[in-house]
Amino acid sequence: MTRTSAKVTKRNMICSAMLICLAWAATLPAFAADESDAVRAIYLSAATVPTNLANIHTYAEPPKGFNPVTATDIELATYGFPQRPDKQADPDHYATWERAMLAAKIRWNGELKPLHVSSQRTVPAGSSPAPENVQPQTGPSHQSNISAAGVTLSSGRTTWSNSYSFNYVSTVVTVPSAELPLANSKGCTASDYLAVSLVGIDGQVWFGANGVPFFIPEENAGVYEDYSCSYGASYIAYAGWENSLNGLFYTNPGDLVFVVVEGFGGCNNGYTFVQDLTTYTYSSYTIPNPCSVSQIGRYANWAVWRPCCDGPGPDGAWPLANTVGTSFDQAVAQIGSGKQFFPGSQAASTQILTMRDDGSTQNIEVVNQGSTGYQGQRSLYLQTWGCAYYGGCNP
Repeated sequence: MTRTSAKVTKRNMICSAMLICLAWAATLPAFAADESDAVRAIYLSAATVPTNLANIHTYAEPPKGFNPVTATDIELATYGFPQRPDKQADPDHYATWERAMLAAKIRWNGELKPLHVSSQRTVPAGSSPAPENVQPQTGPSHQSNISAAGVTLSSGRTTWSNSYSFNYVSTVVTVPSAELPLANSKGCTASDYLAVSLVGIDGQVWFGANGVPFFIPEENAGVYEDYSCSYGASYIAYAGWENSLNGLFYTNPGDLVFVVVEGFGGCNNGYTFVQDLTTYTYSSYTIPNPCSVSQIGRYANWAVWRPCCDGPGPDGAWPLANTVGTSFDQAVAQIGSGKQFFPGSQAASTQILTMRDDGSTQNIEVVNQGSTGYQGQRSLYLQTWGCAYYGGCNP
């Protein structure tokens, strides 16, 4: 085959693939104008490159010289890059995206690693979702639970809406250090102390059969921080659904990690893009949806989570790693119409999550939420507290 005919054949293959996606997109419900049916269809269909895990796929390697900053929407979707925000409507979000795209130099294609919590049950039998606060109020509600601290926004949806459900959430996480509590007189009481810095869609608080509230994420991605009593601390970017977390590439304390999670509703798979801005390493995947709970796009989440529910605690939670402090910056969530929301929201539909110890006797992770200005609206600072910081948690 001549070089010219090879180029023509490759171009024809790309065009055929795009025509297939465009044809499939015509069968989908109408989406918001800011992200076309065809583009969304490509995100779900173009991830055809297999990984070492049978149900997870990634995207084709972009051609040499590919520049995501100048690429078309279809090209971004084809190679698994997040869509370009509207530069005029939200220059701050665009600037975050542009900086990330300029630093996307090393595409990671290593083996995915099922993480420590992958074998856990999703929602324990007999559990029920915690109701939202329906009492009149003038600001965010507060919900204590044994497994998460952070902020959850509610769209109020009870079914998926292409226009009004949360379909996008992102942030830049500063990777914290994972340690044992400062004065841990008991030594290691478990094999691992865990903290997961995540963004996600549809994570919510549930009440267990015994009435103890706990947080279960749905579609989520971020950084998994593990202090192993055998091997010390490790930090790994991950993507997952519910408690099935899949480790990607290793990160380091102090690295800035850009995370995008996008949902498509119902039992469709999700999409995630995770990038270490410090090392220029990135990867993107479709996240397999187990569809144990249909995706509604009711909630957008930014949280520090200690996984539940088959750990050594009395209600199955793993002990929290002492991360001292975790920062989420440049955070934004979006509904299908393109309207944006931020974790500094003071609306009654905003929920502040506080993590409690196993006995619910004290706070062990708390969130500081602002309300005004760029930092107040788009940033969160979480602190390890109480016995998880000083030592002495039971068990």
